Amino acid sequence: MAKGTNKAEGLAPDFYEETVSATEQQEEEVRLAAYYLWESKGKEHGSDVEDWVEAEELVKY
Repeated sequence: MAKGTNKAEGLAPDFYEETVSATEQQEEEVRLAAYYLWESKGKEHGSDVEDWVEAEELVKY
């Protein structure tokens, strides 16, 4: 290694900002919308698929 060359040069900085992809963001929005739909319907079990589909329509990819 040449004198004065920093081995860590080019690596990520000390601080790290997590990035979220658009797909992950959309999925999180659908997840939250489905939860709120389920909650607004009295938290009845068995409607998870319907709530998810309805949430997808509300978020509109």
